[in-house]
Amino acid sequence: MRYRYGTRMTAVVGLAIGGLLAGCAGGEEHAESPKLGQCKTLLGTANVEAAVKTTGGSDVEVGGTPQADALADRLVREAKQWQESDLQHTRYTACRMDAFEGDRISGTVDVSVKWSVLSLGMMSSPENRQAWRQANDSVYVEPEPGPARMRLIVACAVPGTIASQPSDLPLQFDVAGASLGTELRWELLSAFARSVVAEMGCAEQPVIPSGLPAAA
Repeated sequence: MRYRYGTRMTAVVGLAIGGLLAGCAGGEEHAESPKLGQCKTLLGTANVEAAVKTTGGSDVEVGGTPQADALADRLVREAKQWQESDLQHTRYTACRMDAFEGDRISGTVDVSVKWSVLSLGMMSSPENRQAWRQANDSVYVEPEPGPARMRLIVACAVPGTIASQPSDLPLQFDVAGASLGTELRWELLSAFARSVVAEMGCAEQPVIPSGLPAAA
């Protein structure tokens, strides 16, 4: 289900766009949508407000799946059922924000997580060494896997899974948004990864760095 906030007369729930703070428009009070609150919890309030501001829209539709603990629960269940031959993994959209200017979409920010088809062993190939930056033994960043996108691979050993799971089935976090700069993409991506990983119960807690790892 999608929620809209903003200045449109058709909006059920409104929010004045200035700073994304609750306010008044045309004498009516506007409350923040529950989905927007979930995005702020997952990604950080300042990061979400900055991301929406870059889209240039005055009206934003927000969609996505549940909070970090619910996302972690789904991911853990999937990992426990995983076998090495399984190459299909569910992608969970945690937060999607479509900004509108009138009836035209002026920008979109999409944040998602899934179990990756990439393994940590693949990171040492010549091709991947050029594309990926290693933060530590369990965290790799691909700053530009595609236009306006950034990707993070995180090893998480889930108790109750097969022995190869930590290295062969790492978590993959993605942030996409044409209006986002590299720094803001990283802030959204790293904050999101920390929120989910904190709920995963990894045997060894991976460390998500505060800064974007430098190129080798």
